Amino acid sequence: MGVKRRKFLDTALDRVALGAVVTSVVEPSDLWSVVLSLSAGEPVRPTPTDPGGAVSRKRTADGYAMTYEWTDRPGREWRLEFPVERSAYREAVDEAHGYLSGFEAAKVSAHAERLTAALSDASATDEYARRSLPESVRLERAIGLVHSLEYARDVESTGASDYIRTVEETLVDGCGDCEDLTYLLVGMLSQPAFGYRTAMVILPGHMLAGVHRDDLPPAYADAPTLPGGTYVAIECVSSRPVGDFRDDPVLAVYGDGVEYVDRSAIADAGREFLRDPTQFQTVADASAEPPG
Repeated sequence: MGVKRRKFLDTALDRVALGAVVTSVVEPSDLWSVVLSLSAGEPVRPTPTDPGGAVSRKRTADGYAMTYEWTDRPGREWRLEFPVERSAYREAVDEAHGYLSGFEAAKVSAHAERLTAALSDASATDEYARRSLPESVRLERAIGLVHSLEYARDVESTGASDYIRTVEETLVDGCGDCEDLTYLLVGMLSQPAFGYRTAMVILPGHMLAGVHRDDLPPAYADAPTLPGGTYVAIECVSSRPVGDFRDDPVLAVYGDGVEYVDRSAIADAGREFLRDPTQFQTVADASAEPPG
């Protein structure tokens, strides 16, 4: 069983060992899930989804049948059914990632590629369901899917103070924090269906996606670029126009290597930026270099 989910199991077993009343603390189905996890070496089941939310999940013989329903920023409504194999979810849980490796893994994720291809079959309730979609509509559809997933702080959804979800985990859990949702969008936009050059953009205590300005559709020609002038920001936890993001200093932009670093802003942000310095070692090293 993956160490990333072990805390959930330990908590459930501790409750039983302490003599807690199972029906009031751990539902029988949850307890049975824990028992199955022990016997089968399978991680504890995914984070529960909100029955009234945009994501629904059904367990199948070999995985999870996911259904996503969302409205993009211009107001178009979409629906997508997408399966994720249980073995893929289990492998994702067992594979620990840091910030940089999580970003790189998302860009080559097979499930991100499948998801992006499946988006072409997402159904709409208007005329867009009956004709080829402009690239700008496809982009807003992908962004809208990410925005529809529930924002969840790591400590509340995983029990860990800092946890990097893979694309597969975010899709099945139906939630994530700013890093998880950024990696999901980066994963989709990096696939051949879009072929965008992508970046992760780091603000104090926050992350968002960046797309190379030359790769965006003409509709976004006037979108402001991030510091460094190469990438355009896309918020992944709030619905903002492409290029608009929360009013905080941009500390670093990491695309194909470090593209931009604001050393003075990093110094001011301190621990809020480097919550785990080992995970941002590449950026930290770059920020320590003297100006060229």
